[in-house]
Amino acid sequence: MEDDRVRATETSIRMLEGIIDLGGEAGITELATHLSVAKSTVYKHLSTLESNGVVVKHDDRFRIGLRTLEFGGYAQRYDGVYDTARPQMRAMADETGELANLMFEENGWGVYIHTSRGEDAVEIDTQTGRRAYLHSTGLGKAILASFDDERVEEIVESVGLPAVTEHTITEPATLFDELAEIRATGFAYDREECVDGMACIARSLSTPGDRPAAISITGPVSRVTTGEAEQSIRTVLEQAGNVIELNLTG
Repeated sequence: MEDDRVRATETSIRMLEGIIDLGGEAGITELATHLSVAKSTVYKHLSTLESNGVVVKHDDRFRIGLRTLEFGGYAQRYDGVYDTARPQMRAMADETGELANLMFEENGWGVYIHTSRGEDAVEIDTQTGRRAYLHSTGLGKAILASFDDERVEEIVESVGLPAVTEHTITEPATLFDELAEIRATGFAYDREECVDGMACIARSLSTPGDRPAAISITGPVSRVTTGEAEQSIRTVLEQAGNVIELNLTG
């Protein structure tokens, strides 16, 4: 009986992931085809999710319900890092004109928790709650560098090092070399490793709780990792990180 309940929960989660994969809404037949699941199974799970406000139905199509914000809001805020970092994220975006991001690590993945957009920020997918491979982002590599090698090896073994772009690190030895450099300098870089044409500079945060975190500035390669802009962004990150860490421990 216990195994049946576990499988049912996993199927419901697949339904939610499928709706997202299909652009944010889906009909029963469409979702059944996408997930290779019987329509009757999709109907039962969506009906249960709908009755609990987790999905909503409109014109025979299902969307993620606002009830999920209740869960996400608690997950976002429970240790105070998000609320403490948010004003600094806004200040970073305003000062650089670029995209400022906050990421947490959970179960070997990076999760975008908050994004602030400067006036020149490029539109890329850093939707709150989106998961990303740690090895393919500056944020993720900053977090990995805060771990010991044993923990990094565990993550590599469980999640892997898939190529997100042609520039993504896919060899463990190369990743460990870069993590050593990050530990020495305090800054992590993503040079078109997650999105073609885009670069990211990041630094980890020392937090009092058990959730590793990092902040970053992201923008076009030509604006982020060249000339005086690079050093300016590093200074902004260092100052903002210091303020966040001080407020978290104060």
